[in-house]
Amino acid sequence: MNKIKKIATVENLSKIFLIYILLQPFFDILSFLDIRGMIPFGISTYVKPLIVFGLGAFIFFTNKEQRKKWFLLYFIYVVLMIIHSLMLKELNTANSVVFQEIRYMINIAYMLALYMIFDFFYRNYENREEFIQKLKKTIVWTFLFYCITILLAIVTGTSGKTYEYADPNKQGFKGWLDSGQIFGHALSIWIPFILYYLLNFKHEKKAVEVLVKIMAILPVVILSLIGTKVTFYMVVIVAITHAVIDGFYGIRQKNKTHLGNAVICLVIVVGLVAFYKHSPVYVNVEINRAVLNEGVSEDTIKREQNSRKDLRQLEKDISGLNGTKNKREQRKLKTLKDYYEWDSKATSILEKKYIDGSVHPSDNRAKQLVYNWQKFKLASPKYKLFGLGYLNQPGELQIERDLFMVIFSLGILGTLTILVYPISKFVKAGICILQNLKTVSPETLYLFEGFGIFFCISIYAGYTFIYTNFSIFLVALITVLRWNMDCMQVEKREKAGFLKGMKKCFNGTNEAFYTKVEENLDKEQKMFIVTANPETFMRAHQDKEIEKMLMDDQTTIIPDGVGVIKGAQYAGIKMQENVTGVDLAKKLLEYANEKKKSIYLFGASREVSEQMEEMLKRDYPNAILAGRQDGYVEDKKKAMQEAAKTKPDVVLVALGAPIQEMLIYENLEAFEKGILVGVGGSFDVLSGSKKRAPKFFVKLKLEWLYRITTEPKRLKRFVRYNIPYGFKMLQYKEL
Repeated sequence: MNKIKKIATVENLSKIFLIYILLQPFFDILSFLDIRGMIPFGISTYVKPLIVFGLGAFIFFTNKEQRKKWFLLYFIYVVLMIIHSLMLKELNTANSVVFQEIRYMINIAYMLALYMIFDFFYRNYENREEFIQKLKKTIVWTFLFYCITILLAIVTGTSGKTYEYADPNKQGFKGWLDSGQIFGHALSIWIPFILYYLLNFKHEKKAVEVLVKIMAILPVVILSLIGTKVTFYMVVIVAITHAVIDGFYGIRQKNKTHLGNAVICLVIVVGLVAFYKHSPVYVNVEINRAVLNEGVSEDTIKREQNSRKDLRQLEKDISGLNGTKNKREQRKLKTLKDYYEWDSKATSILEKKYIDGSVHPSDNRAKQLVYNWQKFKLASPKYKLFGLGYLNQPGELQIERDLFMVIFSLGILGTLTILVYPISKFVKAGICILQNLKTVSPETLYLFEGFGIFFCISIYAGYTFIYTNFSIFLVALITVLRWNMDCMQVEKREKAGFLKGMKKCFNGTNEAFYTKVEENLDKEQKMFIVTANPETFMRAHQDKEIEKMLMDDQTTIIPDGVGVIKGAQYAGIKMQENVTGVDLAKKLLEYANEKKKSIYLFGASREVSEQMEEMLKRDYPNAILAGRQDGYVEDKKKAMQEAAKTKPDVVLVALGAPIQEMLIYENLEAFEKGILVGVGGSFDVLSGSKKRAPKFFVKLKLEWLYRITTEPKRLKRFVRYNIPYGFKMLQYKEL
């Protein structure tokens, strides 16, 4: 096993997987040849799941992190599919064959395995950027290979027709592929990026660069020749968005490359519009229009009714079970009767829509949606949750639109399980783009456009994620877009004031920090210390002056509070222990007493200031009080200047953050030496006027909770700064 792990490194596995992606055209051609009976068996039918499930199983059982992350999703899916299969076994109608249902479940499982595989490479590849660049290049070349084979098939007259299984009169070419729709939809979600990639390709040889740019027209041509409305309209929309986005960036950045690309895309749009009436799409649209204009006769409705052999078979099944005394058969009889009622009512509603003209029998997608939606509405709650099955729809009423197919077939729970990952990534990407509109790159916008195209196609047309030769390209798109989102987050993190301050925080132990303070005290070196809590970093994020103060080389920042430690760890910033202002002030008093150093006290009320002086004389008799000033003096700057004249070794300022830190910072040059630190409400605790939190709270790092409980006025500041801080840390979590 150890030898296998040494060979099966992330880099080696990624090479195998990228080659697998590159071979997708080859596998799909083999499937085409198998269906045509030109080869003895479908090699790709076995090779594709073996590679994906085999690699997925290896990752799952050898990588604890991936197993922990994906186990729950896979467990839920398996449980749902077991329940789904048991329910269908009970509802075993003429169209419902459990073994055929398993095929669809495996197709979905294939996509779920791809989620983990791509995530594994993304997280574990040593140079993440290198992996993404290789993935981009692989995807572009894979689709170019697809397009070249289709072009060769058209030129040699060996291409299959896109609608050959449905309507031989319709036009469109799918090359040596079984489904022109699936390929066309896969290319449609990637065409925004592919155009961007090819038009912006750079090479040291100008001839190669020009050749690659010319190749950008190839996928455009192929999409227009497939013959489906979706692929043709999508390529037109993509070309228009390219012209707009590249034109915008070209004008804003005064970039000739972007402007040139915008012009090329405008030419493509004009060419596509001019070609439309000569395209297969135009012929197919006219055929559809002619059929829809015929109207609906009674004969047409009767033909629809007569085609429902499944309902007649269901009636026979019900009559065959009537009068049975077997409990199991009685339960099945009740289920079949319920299903028959839902089906017949849904069919009646559909027929009424034929009569009133709102749905035409030849409009397959419309009638599929009406029938399946009505049956789903009528179904009992358990079927709404776990689905009615893929094959419990007769003939042409088996729904094509993938999103609705999954909802009706696998139920609400199945849909949530399958689509929670892509939907969450899409929403997250959309929010990220809106937050960074001024800095977002064209590439990111094109990838997001492709993701949006996927959702549109899955709702309007279908032939997307339910198919293995589409889902791999969907998950690859999500992965590349994820990289772009993370890059934007990294850039934003670097600019965030509170994160820059966090990175500057002392990240050693308390003991190491106190040693450093003691050394500076002995050498009479000036040291300005900021005890930073979440509020400090949030204020730095909002106030440039505070950010400047934190980032100054003269400023030493220490983490004061568990919120800072946890937040830093979440963002991937090393930080070991927190140093509270009270503990630091106490330690400085101890050093002053031990080394007979002078102390200046500034802040708090007059009463507390006096109590501090008494405490100092009583508990730290060897420390020298250089002077003190309560915090209610009007001219605090002048008071700091007066404090500097006493040349203290330690200056404790208790005015509350960030006033105390800014006051020290603005008057720092007036001091020749000294450890200067803002200590907030520490004087109240040290003087004995207020009790510190019980040891139980201190030990559990819950001192902040004790303060809020005993001083409710602190709650307002907590809500204003600490809660937004928590959300910020979620936003800037370690990538």
